[in-house]
Amino acid sequence: MADYNLKIEGGRLSFQPKRDYKWKVILFTVVALTIFIVIPTLNLNYETKWGIFAIGLLCGFTALYDFLFHFNVTFIFDQTTRNIYCKIPGLYTRQIITFDEAFILRVEEDCLLHYALSKKQNKYGNSYTISQSFGSNKKSRRRQETFETEILSAIESFIQHLKVHTHY
Repeated sequence: MADYNLKIEGGRLSFQPKRDYKWKVILFTVVALTIFIVIPTLNLNYETKWGIFAIGLLCGFTALYDFLFHFNVTFIFDQTTRNIYCKIPGLYTRQIITFDEAFILRVEEDCLLHYALSKKQNKYGNSYTISQSFGSNKKSRRRQETFETEILSAIESFIQHLKVHTHY
């Protein structure tokens, strides 16, 4: 599924749950670049110019933060180590949960549904969001159905496949 960049190869399943941040990153980058290119050419007073530059700087930092810590976050399910990793490319890869501890949780907040990965022993403790938020409109329901049939089922079968083979 292109929205989640799902890849299954060599005993590893990886996907990026927040690929929907792409348009936010693009929008904030365009706004920041527009401000830093156009504002110097305008004849504005000092305070106004620097106030607008501050907005441009905020937009630039927001785009960079979302690009690094949301858009590129990758979850890796590794069958050889039986671990689930969270990877931020270029910064770190960290083991978060083992396959035996993994529990997929449906979370509803502010009338929006998303899926999270947590530990079986502490389901409502620390969790990791593994899907976009789904609303109640028709487009969101289609995105949710696609996520459940393509991504969630792949994750569950990937984890269950290993559990079946480890009991022998």
